[in-house]
Formats: sequence, C-alpha cells, structure tokens
Amino acid sequence: MAVNNQQSVIINHQSKIPFIVGPTAVGKTNTAIELAKMLNGEIISVDSRQVYRGMDVGTAKPSLRHQKEIPHHLIDILKPDEVISAGKFRKIAIETVNSILSRGKLPIFVGGSGLYISTVLKGIFEESQTDDRIRKKIKEELKEKGVVALYNRLVDIDPESAVKIHINDIKRITRALEIYEITGKTPSEHYKSQKTNPPFPYRIFVLNMERENLYKQIDSRVDKMIEDGLVEEVKQLLDAGYRRDLDALLTLGYRDVIVYLDGQCSKEEMIENIKQNTRKYAKRQLTWFRNQLEAMWIDVTPGEPPGEIAKRIIKEIDGLSGIKTV
Repeated sequence: MAVNNQQSVIINHQSKIPFIVGPTAVGKTNTAIELAKMLNGEIISVDSRQVYRGMDVGTAKPSLRHQKEIPHHLIDILKPDEVISAGKFRKIAIETVNSILSRGKLPIFVGGSGLYISTVLKGIFEESQTDDRIRKKIKEELKEKGVVALYNRLVDIDPESAVKIHINDIKRITRALEIYEITGKTPSEHYKSQKTNPPFPYRIFVLNMERENLYKQIDSRVDKMIEDGLVEEVKQLLDAGYRRDLDALLTLGYRDVIVYLDGQCSKEEMIENIKQNTRKYAKRQLTWFRNQLEAMWIDVTPGEPPGEIAKRIIKEIDGLSGIKTV
C-alpha cells in the first residue's frame, strides 16, 4: 500500500488506536511523528517524565519544532514537584483520546513507561487498603537498610512489578511491599486478576533493535544530551529551588548529574554511569514488554528512516483497525 502525506484518512470510534512503544533510544518519537503525518494523527505521550516542565533534555522530549508540526499531548503538564497518580493520568489520557477523535483525527500513543501504558488500557486495581503499622514497619526498614535493599526484596517477591519501578522510586517500592504484606498478594497478581475493559480498541507495536545496536544508540543519545546541556538543565532546576530528593529528579540521568554536581564523581564517570544505567533500564523495559503486552514486535535497524518504519506499521493497521487511507 503506497502512503504519502496527501492521502486523507477516515477515522471513527471503532478505529484501533496505535501504541508505539519500545526501549529508550530505539526511535519511537520520530517514528510516531511520521506516522501522525501519514494518518492525520496527534500524539499522546505515555512517558512518566515528559509530563514535567523544565525537564526537556534528560527526557528526550520532542523538539518545539516537532510539537508545532504535530500536536503533542500530556507533555509539560506538571511542575517537577507536582505529582500525578496513574489513575489521574488515565482519566486525562482518555479525555484526550475523545477530544482528538472528535476532531476527526487519530490518537497515537507513544512512550516507554510500562505503568502508564498498562493503566491507560487496564485501569488500576481496586486495592485501597492501608495499614499504618505495616507502613511504619516498611519505613523503618527503609531507614535502616536503604532503598536498594527494599527494591531487591521487591524483585524477589514480585519481579513483574519491579521491572516497572525505578530503583530510586521510594514511594512506589514501599507501596508495592505494603500491598503484598497487607493482602498476601503481589501487585502483579492484583493486576492480573483485574477485569480488563479497555476504553477503546487498540493495537500495540513494540519497536525492537538488536541489543548491541540499541546500546550504541543509547550511548550516542547520552553524548548528545550532554552536548545539548543536560548538566545545565539540572543546574537550572536546582537553582529554581527544586529539592534534590524530588521523585522527578531521582530518575534516569538527573540523579547522576546531581551526584556529579555534588562533587562525588568526575564528569567522565557521570557520563559512563548514565550510559550504564540507561542500558539497564532499556533491558528492563524489553523484559516488561515481552511479559506484559500483547503486541506486534517491529524489528528496526540503525539508520532506518522513521518514515519507512511508519509505513511498515501502517501495513499492519490497514484493514484491521477501521482506519482506511483513501
């Protein structure tokens, strides 16, 4: 099927909405932008850090030029010290889908945050129990042993949840352990027993790349982030008064820069730490996608034009989704 930018696209509420997901640095953003051009689409970010204003370089946020070219949603909606629950994110995402459809356009989800992807499609499990005694016990354990020990315990108890949570995300680690101790069931077991009722038809595409090539792209991206001013971006956030222990700043890249700014490592060590941690994160993402998503995997190669990847995706969508190019 030939595709070009002049084709019109018929969208209806039965159209299968595409999710373009994959590990960091695989090329999701550029592929989604080309797909949106071809299918008269708008992009909804499912990235847990691109929601924050002022965190542009370290989150590989789409450029202002790209955001002007194709409307992007759920980017820059919070200050770094603000919090959004997964449930609230889902509500806003569904409202955004309906708004885009009402304009006769196609919503296209893009990102790599497993929790947000899962929450948008499945909702959150109805488990609101808390226990002050257990919560206090876990906090004491955190103070005594540190977050790494708690994270390792979560890995042993519930590896499926652990791959979705960053090792420095104290709030989600302690909450997962609390749910397990209160109910005797892991968060993953709760999610699996939950009735799935997607709010709209969808299809997931995972962009995948041979591991060695992906790691090379990760290294190149980190080098470009440093060149584009990641250290300066973190300095600006700290100078603006944001605390070093904010959840938003205890994430990939940002925490490593803070360690460097605090004089605990050299610039070269900081860069290598970011590269190593990003490679580990990409590996965890791929594990989660394989175990948690019913998806079509699209193997891509370094240097493959995003437009060509988008055309391959369209061939899979066409005739199956209610989306028809004319």
